[in-house]
Order: sequence, then structure tokens, then C-alpha cells
Amino acid sequence: MSQYTLTPCHPNPTFKAREFLQTAQSGELPGTELSALEQLWPRTLNALHAWRIDAGPQGSWLLLWLDETLERAVEERFEHSPAQGFLEHALAVHCVMAAAANLVPELASHGCAPVPEPHPAVGWAVNELGLSWPERDTLCRRYSLLTRMPFAGGCEDCTLAHNCPRHKTTTAP
Repeated sequence: MSQYTLTPCHPNPTFKAREFLQTAQSGELPGTELSALEQLWPRTLNALHAWRIDAGPQGSWLLLWLDETLERAVEERFEHSPAQGFLEHALAVHCVMAAAANLVPELASHGCAPVPEPHPAVGWAVNELGLSWPERDTLCRRYSLLTRMPFAGGCEDCTLAHNCPRHKTTTAP
């Protein structure tokens, strides 16, 4: 077993409408919709888990995820109101990214959180936290994030860089 320590982290991101709109890529929203999303922010934050995994010289990582109950609530919202479900999905993504940037400020200027090559310590820690890592680059939670802590490189350190939507371009036929 890899040696590691787990330390809880306590991010305290605030809801920022402009940053949310960038995450949602929805354009402008009426103030009433933004206000309703802002009222959902505390519920979303209450579902947030944040841990630092430290494997000494091998490195440290930030692991964030939202509860499965929040995932189900977003799915149910999608079923009843796809537009509202999309906004609540974007709110969950925004919460995870805002929490990550709160703990690793360089992520905000980079614009994403590079996913490092999984290290055995991460797998053991994930299991200890009651989660699973069923696929190489995917945690069992829909709203989750794993990145190096402190920031240790951008796209060159990201195992998803070859498939990154930020790097793909579309060409008209």
C-alpha cells in the first residue's frame, strides 16, 4: 500500500454570477433565475467534500466531490425541467471549480484543473473515503475533481489533454 495522509480542506467559495455564467455558457440570465441559483448555493456547498492527499515526495493532490444525493437532485430536475436542470448542473460544476480555485488560486487563472496521472496513493485514499475510481481518469462522482496541490503545471501535466474540449477546434464542412 502506498503511504499517504488525508487532510480535510475547508474551501469557502462564494457564488459569483459572472463566473457562474462563464461556466454555464448560457449568456445572460434574468435576475430572478440568478437569484434562485444563488439560493441553491448553500445546499450545493453543503454537499461538497474536499481533501488533500499527500504522498510525501511523490506529490500531493486536491480531491473534491459533491454528494450523490445532489447528483440525483440535479437528474430529477432535468427530468421535470431540462432548462432548470441544466442550470443546476452548471451550478454544481461551478461549485467544484470555485472550491478548487479557492484552495489552489492558480486554477482560476489557468481556467481549468489539470488531471494528473493517477498515483497509487490516490487510489488508496479514494477507497478510504468510500469512493471508487472505476475508470482511469474518472471518479465515481459526477461532480468531482482531482488535481495537484499546489499547482504543478497545466496542460502538459493533464492526462485529459489529448481529449480536452478546450483544445479541440471545429471546422465548417
